[in-house]
Amino acid sequence: MPIAFDTAGFQQHDQTTWFNPSTNDQVSLNYFEQVPDLPAALDDIASLRHGLAHLTSEVGCLVEAHVVHLGQVPSLLQIVKLPIPNQPSGQAFLASFTVPKANASAVLKFQAVEQGMTGMREAVLMAQVGFDNWFQPHPYAPEVQGKLPFHVGDDPRFDAQFPQHPLSRARAWAHHVARTGQVDPRFAALPAFESAPEVGAALTTVVPGLPIGGYLPLWMDDDDVSYWRMSDPDTVLSTLGKGALARTPVLENRFRDLVALDQTSSTIMLTNRYRDEHGGVSGPATPLVRVPEGEARAAVTAETVLEAFRWVGLASEAAADRGEYVAVEAGGITHREKPYVLMVVKQHNGQRISVVETSPVPDDAPIWHDQLVHEAATGQTMSGPATPETIRGGGLLAMYATTTWDVHPSRLALSFGPIP
Repeated sequence: MPIAFDTAGFQQHDQTTWFNPSTNDQVSLNYFEQVPDLPAALDDIASLRHGLAHLTSEVGCLVEAHVVHLGQVPSLLQIVKLPIPNQPSGQAFLASFTVPKANASAVLKFQAVEQGMTGMREAVLMAQVGFDNWFQPHPYAPEVQGKLPFHVGDDPRFDAQFPQHPLSRARAWAHHVARTGQVDPRFAALPAFESAPEVGAALTTVVPGLPIGGYLPLWMDDDDVSYWRMSDPDTVLSTLGKGALARTPVLENRFRDLVALDQTSSTIMLTNRYRDEHGGVSGPATPLVRVPEGEARAAVTAETVLEAFRWVGLASEAAADRGEYVAVEAGGITHREKPYVLMVVKQHNGQRISVVETSPVPDDAPIWHDQLVHEAATGQTMSGPATPETIRGGGLLAMYATTTWDVHPSRLALSFGPIP
């Protein structure tokens, strides 16, 4: 399992559950292969606490939340109180460590329940601090009115006065784990969780364009395009154009990547094309910053365009490995016959041939005349033996062809389809 912790005093019940026979406290360790349902990333503690306070208020009360390290790995520590189900009084206290990753999370949770006479801690402390000072606005979300109230009695300074209270036991366990717990290095090395759309957020499916200079165009339709600065370009570029994302058809056998945009939180979900073993569809989420079109166009330079089309060459290589072609075209959600550059690897006389075809003929691009090219029924082509270098080089040929088009690079997109 991803988290190692001290089990002294506990008896193992099954593969993921342990019990303390003297207190009936329970510890569980679970792994979830899906995008974590946290309201913000760990490096945004204010938003994270605020969102958690609202979410927890529906069932109980968030007592505290902190970002701590298990070994060298950041995790979310929460302490929560809940009413005991189907009982007129009494509370359960949970202390949990969540180690979130882009597409998975590990959760180590401790649960302690009040038994026998309940409410003793609250009664004694209320007499000490006074009723008028007892109830407090929630420090993370003062507007919250939860199922259980936030009050002074849950403050950690009183734990020493009530060492056997379940809240005191939960905190003591959490502090011990924070000092001694470790995360499996293989899990720790997974891509970090950034953020996810808010629960109930309105998601709109959009077609991404060609990422250039750290900016990404998104089309809602052929006329409605917006521009976004990528906060984490590596996450976007590692999935976009790799055949892993959801798709929308632009022709019978021609597709474009599809992502889900939450405009309220400025986040896109890079939704997987295929369902997981549980039948669900997930994928990493990453924040964006909306910008005017002029800012995105200003980032289009000779250097950033070269970098973008080198990435196109890598996308072409990945497509060839899965038996698909790549086309660079004008962006949007519908297909236009021209202009285009098509990159495909075909079999010819038992040999793999890398073919780049473009239309209209790029008369003003010298490289297309300095190399061996020939006219095809639909455009002009350049071909040669398929090697990693020649396949990736198709991206540069595409770049030179697009310089002759009456389409700005910030309005280009990729399409994919099976090799005919």
